[in-house]
Parts: sequence; structure tokens; C-alpha cells
Amino acid sequence: MTAMGADPTDAGLVTTPGGSPDERLDERLDGVLDELYGLAPEAFLPRRGQLAGAAKAAGDTALAAAITALRKPTVAAGAVNVMVRLRPDSVEELADLADRLRRAQERLDGAALVELGRERSALVDRLVAETAELARASGPVLSPATARAVATTLVAACADPAATAAVTSGRLTRALEYAGFGEVDLHEATARPLRLVRPGERVRGSGPLGSSRSASARGSLGSDREDSEDSEDSEDRDGRDDSDDELAAAQARLHEAMAAATAATGRRGVLTAELELAENRIAQLQRELAAARAHRDQTADSLADADTRAATAQRGLRRARAELEGLRAD
Repeated sequence: MTAMGADPTDAGLVTTPGGSPDERLDERLDGVLDELYGLAPEAFLPRRGQLAGAAKAAGDTALAAAITALRKPTVAAGAVNVMVRLRPDSVEELADLADRLRRAQERLDGAALVELGRERSALVDRLVAETAELARASGPVLSPATARAVATTLVAACADPAATAAVTSGRLTRALEYAGFGEVDLHEATARPLRLVRPGERVRGSGPLGSSRSASARGSLGSDREDSEDSEDSEDRDGRDDSDDELAAAQARLHEAMAAATAATGRRGVLTAELELAENRIAQLQRELAAARAHRDQTADSLADADTRAATAQRGLRRARAELEGLRAD
């Protein structure tokens, strides 16, 4: 996948007629990935079958096999993929924050890390709420467990460059987690190996075998709400009676309550993720402390044994000197 506005040769995916078979297959598969992983999870398998069938009918058996092998995303991963496509500005904020966090960590800038940590919490809260809103537009509401998985994925994206690339690719197959140290586990976390996913890349708008992916995502997640809003605007233009006004006010209150509940769920998910990170770090430090104490005790035992041996050697030395002096005197 090539970053928008970037030189396509920089991505390492542009092939000539003499390119390797794998590179040519990647080029043909790239747009299919963009379309499939922009769909709601329940639409993934039917569309994958259609695209594989179309490739097979066209005589491209390699592409058909590659499409068939693509993994269906989890609910949390699918929700993040859709958010990446429909909220590109928010995703740019996430990538920028991740970069600033890593630079602050490299500088060991404690004050900056504290401030950026607060910024991360606020941004992740907002993105979880946006993701939940997009999911709700298509019908299903994100469960608390799924909202938490979305939050841990976004936290992981801030911690590791490869995780940032995976999330912003819009091709996640599962949620991510960050243990508080080391690298994020990305095994089978994206549709294809990360050689197709790099920091700075963004999903494109269409695939070769289907219509615009952003349009399809909006169709699957936002059409009902847009139709409802258009209907309400029409009613406003035509005028409402008192009962219509009361109904509109009730609907507004319901929307506000749902937004507040979504924000609260997202906040809880983020705090739960951060608590787990802290607990994992504490557990790691406790293991290191236990190992250090064991080493200390072993060293103390060895020192005591060395003291005993030294005292015995000193006594033997004194006896040898006394014996030598006695012999000389005789």
C-alpha cells in the first residue's frame, strides 16, 4: 500500500513487468485488502467469497487463493479499521502523538512523558467514543469488552512504531496489547505481513474489484443515521407540531445520554488497560526484585563461607609460624 502524496517507489511495492511473482501478487491484492478490511466484520466473509470468485473466474488462481486465505477481523479490529478510514484526521493525531511519545522516551524527558501521557489518555478516550459511534450507526453497540479491546489497541499504537503502522494501515485482524515494556506482539495481527504496512501509510479509497471502500464503510455504518438526519431536516423545514418537538427533544436527550455512556465506557476501557499495564510492570519489577534478593542471599552465604575459610587459614598460618619459630629456637 502506498502512502498518499508519497513517491510510490519509496514504498517498495512498485513493480515492473520484470518484478517477482510475489510483488506482482501483492500489487493485485493490495486494493482487495483495502476494501475487505474497511467492511463491518459480518460483511467480510460474503464479500471475500465474491472477490475470490471474481479472481478465479478471471483466471487469477494465485490471487483467488490469497484472498481466500485472508483472516476475518475480530469485532474490535474491524471497528478500529473502519474508524481509521472514516476519521483520518484523528488517526493522524494518534500517529503524531505516538511519534512524540517515542521521542520523549528516547530523551528520557520525564516532564514531557507525563504531559504526553495525559494527552494520550484524552485522545484514546475520544477515539474509543468515535469508534463506538461509528459502530452504533450500523446497529450493534460495542460491548464493554470490545471497547476495552479498542482502547488497548490504541494504547499499543502509541507504544511501538510497528504497532502504529499496523493500526494506521486499517488492516488489523485482531486487537493489540502492550505489556508496558518491550515490543507489541504483532503475530498475525494484520491481513498481510508488515512489509506492506509502514508508518505514514494510510488506507486508500478504492479497490480494483469493488467500489470505494470509504463509501462502502459509510454505507454499512452510516447510511441509516444519515437517512434519519435527512428525514429530520425535512420535517424541520415543513414545520413540527408540539408533539414532534417533544419527540425531537427526547431523541436529543437520548443521544446525549448514549454519547455520555459511550464516553464513560471508553474511559473505563482506557483506565482498565493502563491499570493492567501498571500491574504487569509491577509484576515484572517484583520478579526482578525477587531475583535480586535471591542473588543477595546467595552472595551473603558465599561471603560467610569465605569468612570461615579465611579464619581457618589464619589459624593454620599462626600454628605454622609458631612451629617454625620453635624449631629455630631448638
